[in-house]
Amino acid sequence: MPRRPFSRLWDHVTKLPQNQIETTPHPASAILTAMFGIVSEQNNDQVQANLNAGQPPKTSPASTTVASTSKCTSATGLPFHTCCEYIWQKCHDNKDESFYLSQADKVFTREAARSNSKIIPLHCQILTSVDDPYFRALLRECNQVYQFPGRDEVSERIIPQMYEVALLKLKDELKNVEYAALTGDGWTSRAADHYMTLTVHYLKDWTMQVRVLQTLKAKVSQTGNNIAAEIKECLTEFSLEAKVDVMTTDNARAMVNATKAAGIKLSLNCFAHTLNLSTQKVMHVPTVSSMLAIMRPPITYFRNSYLAKVVLKEKQVALGKPNHTLILDCKTRWNSSYLMVERFVEQYPAVVAASLKERIKKKDSFKRQQKCSDKDVEKMECFLDLMKLPYIITVTMSSEKRPTSGQVLPMLHKLEQHLADKEEDDKFTKDIKSSIREDLSARYREAERREFLEEATALDPRFKGSAVVPMDVWDRLTNRIEVSESHMSTVLKNTEPDKAVPVPVPHENSDDDTTPVKKPRLSAMEEIFEDEDDDVVAYVETALPLRLRIQQEMLLFRALPKMKSSDDVLAFWQGKVDELPLLSRHAKKYLIVPGTSVPSERIFSTAGDIVSAERARLDPDSVNMLLFLNKNT
Repeated sequence: MPRRPFSRLWDHVTKLPQNQIETTPHPASAILTAMFGIVSEQNNDQVQANLNAGQPPKTSPASTTVASTSKCTSATGLPFHTCCEYIWQKCHDNKDESFYLSQADKVFTREAARSNSKIIPLHCQILTSVDDPYFRALLRECNQVYQFPGRDEVSERIIPQMYEVALLKLKDELKNVEYAALTGDGWTSRAADHYMTLTVHYLKDWTMQVRVLQTLKAKVSQTGNNIAAEIKECLTEFSLEAKVDVMTTDNARAMVNATKAAGIKLSLNCFAHTLNLSTQKVMHVPTVSSMLAIMRPPITYFRNSYLAKVVLKEKQVALGKPNHTLILDCKTRWNSSYLMVERFVEQYPAVVAASLKERIKKKDSFKRQQKCSDKDVEKMECFLDLMKLPYIITVTMSSEKRPTSGQVLPMLHKLEQHLADKEEDDKFTKDIKSSIREDLSARYREAERREFLEEATALDPRFKGSAVVPMDVWDRLTNRIEVSESHMSTVLKNTEPDKAVPVPVPHENSDDDTTPVKKPRLSAMEEIFEDEDDDVVAYVETALPLRLRIQQEMLLFRALPKMKSSDDVLAFWQGKVDELPLLSRHAKKYLIVPGTSVPSERIFSTAGDIVSAERARLDPDSVNMLLFLNKNT
């Protein structure tokens, strides 16, 4: 094989003329960093002298970072073309080519591995991608040096190592957490395997943190006791036994029983799921079900027929309607019936105009469609007015980064007011209101849950003056804080090590040292008032009893102006740490508790992308690790 005239290094870098200076960062900066390090301006002259003498520059200790400057300078602080000239001279002589190429290989490998550590956690189908021949061919074109890992290496070495690192990091972070809350829910994959996901919620520097603890495949029947054993094992693994008081779940009886059996004090029902169960009662009202039955056939026709889609788009453009597709409801999807009616009313003029086209009318499948009357449209509009508030509440409660447990009772109160009967209501409206109201009347009536939600609402500065906050809640909070602070002080006293009594050490040659101690010289003012200065006694304020301090903070908090509903509650309490230390510490218990189990539900969307139809047999341990990395890194 003929010898190459130049080094392979020039496949990755470009040699510029002697007097030309590059003005943009060059991709070879990382290579130069590994070879030369970062050289400051102070030793720039020395590096230039070494280059002229044919000696490689000395590497700086900070050679692991890439410097970026406004001028075209390499990682050494020298003009890039100067370093390239030096590399070219050394490689052209075929003396040190192996050294520079080995350094380049290390840089490329390290940078590629660092990129993989960012891509793998976020890529839901990384195991499929690494085996894709077109993807691997693309990588070879981009970088012929780097050997991309295969499927076995990714699944058996890289992902487990990344999982262990992220797991230890989360465990260390949870050790410093004072209070935490859980959410949990179950999910069934395409292969009919049942998984249960647990997420943890806590505050870090007054910022809400949501992390996935585990997504484990169920090996036994998911009864209350079996689920409780899984929850206990998870709490023990992450050292959360004494930090979790509340767990938010759906309304399944097994999950509620498992929470209590696991030693968690309170099981809070998901408000969004509860509201969805109540609104589902509306669909069984005869007038509502007949209204929806009229809508579904034409919606299905316009969604499945290519010709109908084309005609509908033409009419949307002609009538100035948004180019939206009609929506078909799904029983298990929250608010899907509301969205279906909303979209149908929005596109109703375009649907009617498209139905009048001869190309559509002559179709036998369309002739069987039941026509919608103006009275049906009026019912749809009334349905939207009544169901809009439940829809907005569901969307609001699905927030992940803001406290929501204090919003449950105020929103429930708003909903009760919205569903109250009015004189002008017709039978269709009254039937819808009564169906939701009767179902909600039995919700959140348990004393323990109601008290917790009342206390969470009272400590929310947006709703502390709400009608759902009774007057006795402030006495309950005072008692709870007093008990909590007393218990905390007792624990600190028991865990505090005994202070060692200092033993005086005699000074060397103390017996022989007879030099009198020299008194400091007094100033003129000190000489005049020396007798009075000796009689000064420092005034020490007596500490108030704990209960009185709590009551004072309560009065101060209640006197503060009410916040807007859009204000940040966490920012409020962060700013009151010094002014209200007892209340702010106790408020964390309520701020971290989510009002819905949506965080766990959100995990299932990602799980569906990972356990796809082509990868339905993915190992459950791999599913757990991929979900953990995807949500926690």
